[in-house]
Amino acid sequence: MAGKKFFAPAFAGLFLFFSLALSQEDLDSKIQRHLAVQKALQQGQINLRQGNYLTAVTALESQIQSINGNREYLESLADAYRGYLGELQGPMAAAEGARIQRRLSILEGGMASEASPEKREIKTPLAVKTPVKTPLSSRFPLATKPALVKEISGSKVRAKIEDPPSENLFSHTNSQKYFEASGKLSQAEGEFAKNNFRAAGRFFQEACRLEPRVVEKSLERWAYCRLHAVVEAMNGRPDSHDPAWSNEIRICLAMAPQMQSFGKQLLSTLDQRAPAQTGEIRLAPQVLAPVASGAVGPPVEVHHSGPHSNGFSLAQTKNFRVWHKLTQQEATQMAKAAEAFRAESAMKWFGSVGEDWNPICELFLHTNAQEYAKATGAPAGSPGHSTLRTEGSRVLARRIDLRLDDVNLMLGVLPHETTHVVLAGRLGDQPVPRWADEGMSVLSEPRSRIQRNLDNLPRHAKEGALFPCEKLLKLADYPEPRLVGPFYAQSVAVVDYLVRLKGARVFAEFMRDGLKTGYESALRKHYGIEGFAGLDQRWWPESSLAASGRN
Repeated sequence: MAGKKFFAPAFAGLFLFFSLALSQEDLDSKIQRHLAVQKALQQGQINLRQGNYLTAVTALESQIQSINGNREYLESLADAYRGYLGELQGPMAAAEGARIQRRLSILEGGMASEASPEKREIKTPLAVKTPVKTPLSSRFPLATKPALVKEISGSKVRAKIEDPPSENLFSHTNSQKYFEASGKLSQAEGEFAKNNFRAAGRFFQEACRLEPRVVEKSLERWAYCRLHAVVEAMNGRPDSHDPAWSNEIRICLAMAPQMQSFGKQLLSTLDQRAPAQTGEIRLAPQVLAPVASGAVGPPVEVHHSGPHSNGFSLAQTKNFRVWHKLTQQEATQMAKAAEAFRAESAMKWFGSVGEDWNPICELFLHTNAQEYAKATGAPAGSPGHSTLRTEGSRVLARRIDLRLDDVNLMLGVLPHETTHVVLAGRLGDQPVPRWADEGMSVLSEPRSRIQRNLDNLPRHAKEGALFPCEKLLKLADYPEPRLVGPFYAQSVAVVDYLVRLKGARVFAEFMRDGLKTGYESALRKHYGIEGFAGLDQRWWPESSLAASGRN
């Protein structure tokens, strides 16, 4: 009996030891699989942002057996497939494209079945549409034409507008203009279906001029027509870099976020063609040629007067009074540029251009740094600034002051300051906090200028100057002067990270909810991030990779 009493606990202890060992081994295995999935997702998303679609596909497919239906992972893989389809060329393109398209169809079918009908997105594969007639080295292929979608089971998305509601005699859909615009839209959709993109673009523009609300569900196809014209122009002048092309592409991307990947390819090509900056002021007549022929919304009319008693002449649009000492032609360009950037920014963050500004925005163009500093009291080294006076969500005054001698005026400063003005009053009753205001405005600039801020992050981190996210997000204004540099870099990085997660419009909704009910609940609602601590853990790894040049 004594022996039995001794060996029974021993065998039990031995069994428990092996059970614990096996349990620990199983746990280690699960952790390793989870880390491998997270690493593959991170590598895939980084390569997606760089445009390395095949590398992204390879990274994401490597762990597909372990993801257990992770939706973010599957969406990233679908985006990688779409981007890869857009790059395929050569004799194997058809077979490889068919293979990738089959996988993409499986993914899209699975994700669509999980989504409610009202929230399904129409994806635009970026495949090469048709063979080009001259060598590919001198041509840039077109993106795939968006489909004319009549109806998606249970969805209310339609290619053509519905009949006006006759029971509501006062509805805007019962107006003569709406009726005429509907006819133009039908013509546009008809020409689009026949691949007559120039004619379709003209009809879309005419429909928008008559009644902007008519084209709301056709923006993707209108944007495609406009991108088609840009690609034709680029193909016709393969060694040229026309600033008007970049402007038009950016407007199209604001109209149709589904075309981001293809649009960024075009912008990257234009960046490679761009001549080195000489430092001179360039107000070439072609800067905003496309804006005159159809920006987002009706065409821009510019009325000129002056010189006035303040020494400035005036170029006025619906939303801007441009005070200047330029030629009338140059002033027209600047006024149309301001309207275009206003429309682009509003479409990007809020999905609509919104009502005309009242009060109008006063835009002063100062000849040089000295005149700018003398007139405004701002430092001569500043390229420009905006001034706003608000009362809750009401904007009582809008003003922008810019220096004409800044080489980044058109590419960076004007869109940046215009974004500040666009954001005012659009995020609720409270003023836009400086961190979000600056972060969102910097994202209106070219990627190279955004990257400058991200490149400063490692130095600020080494100095211990970065903020915990709770402190950053609760800052209503700028910090003390010695921390302004880290503040800018981190603000841009955090906004950039969140925008890359879910897009600009979701970020605007997050800000609106954050200002109203608190940022932690808004982080959970819009991003599934567990409060400030969760954001602290997630933004830095991504942004530090961006700063190292691998993003």
